[in-house]
Amino acid sequence: MIATFTLAVREPETNTLAIITASNFLAVGSLVPWIDTRAGLIVSQSFANPDSAGSALESLRAGRTPEQAIEDFLLADDLAHVRQIGVMNVAGESALYDGEQCTPEVESLASNDFIVLGNMLVPGTTQAIASAFSAARNKGMELGSAMIKGMLAGQQHGGDKRGKLAAALLMKRQGGGYLGGSDTFVDLRVDAAARPLAELRDLYSVFKLYNPQHFSHQMVPVRQLSAADLRLLDELLGHLSATSPTQHLVTLEQPDAVANLLANHNLASNYDAQKQQVSSLLLSETAGFLRLTAL
Repeated sequence: MIATFTLAVREPETNTLAIITASNFLAVGSLVPWIDTRAGLIVSQSFANPDSAGSALESLRAGRTPEQAIEDFLLADDLAHVRQIGVMNVAGESALYDGEQCTPEVESLASNDFIVLGNMLVPGTTQAIASAFSAARNKGMELGSAMIKGMLAGQQHGGDKRGKLAAALLMKRQGGGYLGGSDTFVDLRVDAAARPLAELRDLYSVFKLYNPQHFSHQMVPVRQLSAADLRLLDELLGHLSATSPTQHLVTLEQPDAVANLLANHNLASNYDAQKQQVSSLLLSETAGFLRLTAL
């Protein structure tokens, strides 16, 4: 039984579809989220059914409504009474299904361009997620970070009442994948961990540092950094220097060495040696990078 809480979102401005899920179930990201950028998204949980999730996406591609896609999902299904399903098409239209024998507390809600659903929850979890996500978006927070913030609020409220084990974030947009070679923009999973959503948040921080071109940021002159920012960057450089036994300690007073060190760790776009500038992302996301790489 995949007792799970999940937030699924459409961002019309970027044609992005995204699903974030968490559960006390091993590798929940391998079963619950399904996205096709030309059709829509499917959330399949409680007793997940991957084959039917794929069929439901085919139904959306064929122009059937989310309600009809759920009907197709459940066609001749002996376990319909324990399925929980969320469907959203590329136009943002959605439908929800809660099997009558899903383990309480069973919750689901739909709003503009997002749905939240879960089972075996501490009551009120889905509303906590929706409220925190909406507040973050209204303040201008980018999509992935707002989704993680919403889910962390759901976890703080109680989440899966059995506890925590796994989490995943899947985001797709047409041509948005690595080097434009796929639609998969983000595919991050924490299959088993003591604090899966917190670890997923840190993975997303690393993703931002690897891909700053996809996120709003500024290049900040080193001379304008605060003492706290300088200490953070010194900690990062010390950490990266220590990963190689042949690498001498690199400091900000060595711009070319800093550039080479960051390049060796796929962080080159966050630093301009000639202008001695760092990306604002390096300042906001390095703490997550350090937490993750210290595991």
